[in-house]
Amino acid sequence: MWLRKAYSLAVVCGIAAGFSSLFPLSATAQSSGATAVATSVGKRVDFRGAASGRDVQQMADWAVRSGDHQRLPFIIVDKVNATATAFDASGRLIRSTPVLIGMGVGDTFAPGVLELDMYQTQPWQRITPAGRFFAEEDLNLKGQRVLWVDYDAGIAIHKLSAKKTSQKRHARLASPNPADHRITYGCINVPPAFYDQVVHPNFRAKGGIVYVLPDSTPIKSVFKSYDGGSPSSSPPVQQSANEDVLPVTRRF
Repeated sequence: MWLRKAYSLAVVCGIAAGFSSLFPLSATAQSSGATAVATSVGKRVDFRGAASGRDVQQMADWAVRSGDHQRLPFIIVDKVNATATAFDASGRLIRSTPVLIGMGVGDTFAPGVLELDMYQTQPWQRITPAGRFFAEEDLNLKGQRVLWVDYDAGIAIHKLSAKKTSQKRHARLASPNPADHRITYGCINVPPAFYDQVVHPNFRAKGGIVYVLPDSTPIKSVFKSYDGGSPSSSPPVQQSANEDVLPVTRRF
């Protein structure tokens, strides 16, 4: 499995310098059972006094109160605001960070996109898919740690490369304009310190849950059991890895 993932990561999570001119700098494991849910119902997320967007607050509160996070650490990626907010297994806020996401606006891949080489895709097809995923950490061929979010689609959370490119990714990450953060093929780029201090220590042992909030699709349509923070039963977690079939292409 490691070799499969390592192979795929050789071509995964790239960001094409040739498209920077198009986007100028500007302007899920089965439920662990009724016990886990029962012990979580009634609990509330602890934001430690930090401010977060309404959708992030409600999603985090629902995940903890319902037990949907399966008592695992979890990250909520807010694509609209280009942020990622991490919580520990108890629902306590760890840290929030700006992120870079797919340059396309959308929540599901267009038909046939996953069969294309990344260089064959159009900018609008390079989305970060919305959904709820069981995420696991692994290494690429260079020995770099990444957190697989949607393995079958080649989507991962990984460090922003230190290499400076014409895309001005570091400036984009610092920009207050969320539109500037849309530049990747679909992967979620985070500051190296966030990965090393938050993602790796919390997800390396057992993995965790990643919730990617939608751009425009109603949240209830993406997270079927979501009810805005009220307790509910926990659905199965989407599995990010396919142990039996190696996808045809890996890009993002």
